[in-house]
Amino acid sequence: MKIAILGSPQAGQQQLFSLLTGIPLETIQLKPLEVQPGVCEVRDPRVTALSLKYKPKKTTFARIEYLLLPDLSVQGPAKDLIFKELKNADEICWVARAEEDIRNFISELIIYDLMLAEKRTENLEKEQRRKFSAQNEKEKEFMLLIKAQLDQEKPLQFTRFSEDQLKMIRVYQFLTMKPLILAVNVPEDKIADRKISEKIARDLSFPCIQISAELEAEISQLNAEDRTAFMKEMGIEESALDKMAHLAYSGLGLISFFTVGEDEVRAWPVRRGAAAPEAGSVIHSDIEKGFVKAELMKYDDLLKAGSEEKLKEEGKFYLKGRDYIVEDGDILNFRFNV
Repeated sequence: MKIAILGSPQAGQQQLFSLLTGIPLETIQLKPLEVQPGVCEVRDPRVTALSLKYKPKKTTFARIEYLLLPDLSVQGPAKDLIFKELKNADEICWVARAEEDIRNFISELIIYDLMLAEKRTENLEKEQRRKFSAQNEKEKEFMLLIKAQLDQEKPLQFTRFSEDQLKMIRVYQFLTMKPLILAVNVPEDKIADRKISEKIARDLSFPCIQISAELEAEISQLNAEDRTAFMKEMGIEESALDKMAHLAYSGLGLISFFTVGEDEVRAWPVRRGAAAPEAGSVIHSDIEKGFVKAELMKYDDLLKAGSEEKLKEEGKFYLKGRDYIVEDGDILNFRFNV
């Protein structure tokens, strides 16, 4: 999954990117026509517990790729670069210090989508004048519907579309259809005051996390024990890294399943509602093509039983077919034949 991070000037997006990726802040020198990539592991305690249990040669957490983009205040080719990267991203994170900055950014996304819809409408009308097409007429009517929503300054993700319309809209990669995470960067003495992020989330209907980039930088330097005590003292329930991971998964509709063994314990992100063959394809396309069965253990059952052998004795080791819908925390081993 790929998340683009950007914000208003001096809002703290570089500090947040540094915290998430571990790239030292002093080494980040973003130029107008550059994008800074970085990777963050999703710290899932279930992976750690499974790794302690199986003692594998390798432990692999799920990963999130972050892209730090230039400030939106740039113009010309640099601004074109920003919107290109936003179109290619799975999710967008906007860092700001005030609600007004957030509203301005959402307006920028709406304007971009509106221009895209208008351009497509004009092209369809030209094609219709040359040669009428029922399909083009249907698409033109859809574009007019999109324009009507955007003219009311409504992000498209708040509009109900049919399945056919959703298929059509995905082709264009409208920015207001993408999951948006708002990160409001507050002073250290405001970090425990949840009213700021709660108001923004309520007013704008987007998930909002409240961070203090400077304070988070201090926290990241502490060992695990001191970090826990310090966060409790400051009224911080979760680190910015963990908050972002949870919102990223939620926004994209993802869950995690696990594979375990002596060689590797690994977390695999998969779409919520995916059947077993689709989950297998996340590992390798051959698993989906030649899917036979999925061996299933539940994470909680395994930890409670203590071993796979005990789990089997309790009748909690299952074989599932193609129609099994994978659940968060499933431990799977796929049988396939290609």
